Amino acid sequence: MITLNEAEAVDIGLSSVEERNESKVFQALDSLTGIAEGFFSENEEADAARVVLSISDIAQAAAQEGMELVTINSALAFGKLAKLAAKKGYGSVLNRTMIATGKLGRTAASSSLEAGSKVAATTMMEIWNLPYPEKKDQEEIVAFSLLLRDIGSAAAMQGMEEALLNAITCLGEVGKKVASESLEAETISTLLLLEEIGKLAAEKYFDEALSSVALSIEDAGKLSLKNKLREAVLQSQWALETLKVQAEEKALTNSPIVTEMALDSFKFPGVTETGEKTEKLQEIKELQKKVYSSL
Repeated sequence: MITLNEAEAVDIGLSSVEERNESKVFQALDSLTGIAEGFFSENEEADAARVVLSISDIAQAAAQEGMELVTINSALAFGKLAKLAAKKGYGSVLNRTMIATGKLGRTAASSSLEAGSKVAATTMMEIWNLPYPEKKDQEEIVAFSLLLRDIGSAAAMQGMEEALLNAITCLGEVGKKVASESLEAETISTLLLLEEIGKLAAEKYFDEALSSVALSIEDAGKLSLKNKLREAVLQSQWALETLKVQAEEKALTNSPIVTEMALDSFKFPGVTETGEKTEKLQEIKELQKKVYSSL
């Protein structure tokens, strides 16, 4: 296969998507991935970051055109480049690959590319678990969970329960991780997003997906209880109570039982709505809005 220079690869990649010429798109993406690898070897962080954006542009266009194999290949390329970024300690490039992968997963799900969206979400988790050069900051964690929420929501809207389940599992892992690290605001943020996806699952009569959301909330809630994150525990209960009502209203088979059992597993006495809790939730929702606008 002929190796293209960066400018040629970008031009050919984008034009070949329009022509739906899959082999030429692959050629362009392979060339760009190789160029990015070269920049990592030469310690050219800014150049590597630029190439990641170019790959993202082509991948997004391909996903919008329903080119699933290209979408999968692009997600895997992001995973490969993320590993190199982690090895080099390039936190900004690592974060950029994560965001690019999440956006690709969202577009794939919106375009009914089930395999593409699942590979993207799974690759996001692989990136999440890489050794970051610095501790993830609050906005990075929120951005990560928002993108997983988007993948799940888009999958639900397209009637793809398997892809939705995959996104729920990933988001649930984030919830457990942040709760185990006693990051209360990040835990509450993740719980709010799980509840949001759960409501959508109920609307679509996705019984298994709603049950999965309930179990993910239960896991995060138990860890929050263990680490004395009172507000997160309360949010877990409120979310489960809300989803239990929705499951019952839709006359779903298993999720009403699962949500009830989840609620029973970590009863927290004296649950009351407080002005302080409402204010904290508002702050977290504002943070989500701020982070989302920058994605």
